[in-house]
Amino acid sequence: MAKNSLLNNEEEFKKIGLRLKYLRKSKGFTSPDKFAYENNLNRSQYGKYEAGSANITIGTLINILNCLGISLSEFFNEDYNQQK
Repeated sequence: MAKNSLLNNEEEFKKIGLRLKYLRKSKGFTSPDKFAYENNLNRSQYGKYEAGSANITIGTLINILNCLGISLSEFFNEDYNQQK
């Protein structure tokens, strides 16, 4: 398998973070701290996920998506690759 065809962790973390940020804002939460606090999430760690600077487990991602009221398939829909 060619190296350039492999997923780059840092790039994917950033894309996941951007998607989380977009979805949080679309649900009316202007602050990541307020969203984390109101959903009983660790505010510091959640901020790292949005920044794309921390590795997120699938279980944690599912928990956050449940707080947002969306499924994994909705999270990774065509909009996922459009995040900038």
